[in-house]
Amino acid sequence: MVKRTLGLIILGIWGISACTLPVEESPIPNIPDAPAAEVDPATLLPPLSPAALQQRNAELGQLIDSELALAGLGKISNLGKPVSLELEQYRQEWAVVNPAIAPFLGTWVRDWNLMPHDFTTVLPSTVPGQVCLVRYRQMETETVPFETFTTPPEFSVGRVVDGQLVSRDVQTAESLIRLSPASAYVPYDVEFLGTVEADGELRLLAAEQPPVLNPEWDTALIEQIEAYGCLAATLSAPEQPE
Repeated sequence: MVKRTLGLIILGIWGISACTLPVEESPIPNIPDAPAAEVDPATLLPPLSPAALQQRNAELGQLIDSELALAGLGKISNLGKPVSLELEQYRQEWAVVNPAIAPFLGTWVRDWNLMPHDFTTVLPSTVPGQVCLVRYRQMETETVPFETFTTPPEFSVGRVVDGQLVSRDVQTAESLIRLSPASAYVPYDVEFLGTVEADGELRLLAAEQPPVLNPEWDTALIEQIEAYGCLAATLSAPEQPE
């Protein structure tokens, strides 16, 4: 059974940016007794081939080096966030019951440098090897300078097999998760994630906090998250059966 107590919801983070998802106390959701739905593998992108993964790893290294160099020149400030101890603990709890998905869990953000800013929340599912993804962007309008808007959140379900996470619109892998140690350019450790978009673009995001349900998400989105067993993101990891 899933614990009915709130687990590791972040009530406040010092130095949080305006773009960070608001986190508020909310009633404990009712986790349905019905089995969670499993994503249809036929709807997912294929995993990256060994050659493609090797190429993407090389591109990711170059992209991270480029961002760090810009930070060193003072052209980027607040590159990522310090590695979150709360997120590390959250992943450790889920690794006990759903180990394949644990490295990918969290709120991943790119909110430095120029827009668009990218936000990806990877929520754990009670289905082994399955996650829910909620993704959106912050962009500038084309008509009013410095006016921004947020795109509607896009929901998808992913599976993790042999260290690769694939959904209908994104591919990534454990090898595309990189820990960048503190340096003269960025005085704290940053955990980066490279995602390969459906159009082939490689995006760079940084881990920020455990996954949370945004109170601004509408009922239809929450129902999708619930249907695939991902409402447990706001709770402690489920207990193992005795």
